[in-house]
Amino acid sequence: MDTVTYPDPRVAEFIEQHFAPVRVVIRENRELADEYLVSWTPNVVVADDRGRVHYREEGYLLPEDFLARLSLGLGKFLLDRNQFADAAHRFEEVTQRHPGTEAGAEALYWLGVAHFKESHDASQLKASWNQLVQDYPESEWARRTKIPAKR
Repeated sequence: MDTVTYPDPRVAEFIEQHFAPVRVVIRENRELADEYLVSWTPNVVVADDRGRVHYREEGYLLPEDFLARLSLGLGKFLLDRNQFADAAHRFEEVTQRHPGTEAGAEALYWLGVAHFKESHDASQLKASWNQLVQDYPESEWARRTKIPAKR
């Protein structure tokens, strides 16, 4: 990621605007790697100032995919902090900028959750999840919307 993804101006700008990046050399910081459960690199963790992890992405990603994942991570951070409208805005942005991608599917899932948590109106959750199932029927995120029938 050092040669292609991180040097991309869009990636650098997004990170600068939204995060306080910290780079850790795992071989030199085993205790920190163990604390954050880093077993493979690259490993990007979105954590708050208390060290709580809100999102994690492992493995190499090209700049466009990485931007989508960073944006999802920011959305999850906002969702976890009960900033539902801001989280929904972030997830909506991912759905618009990254249609047809795994990130787009995940963003639709969390968009419904953010709307529901903000309004306690299940219709917005259902609308988002119905769109997810329609646009990404084979995705892991579409499968997560299925509530099993009681036996």
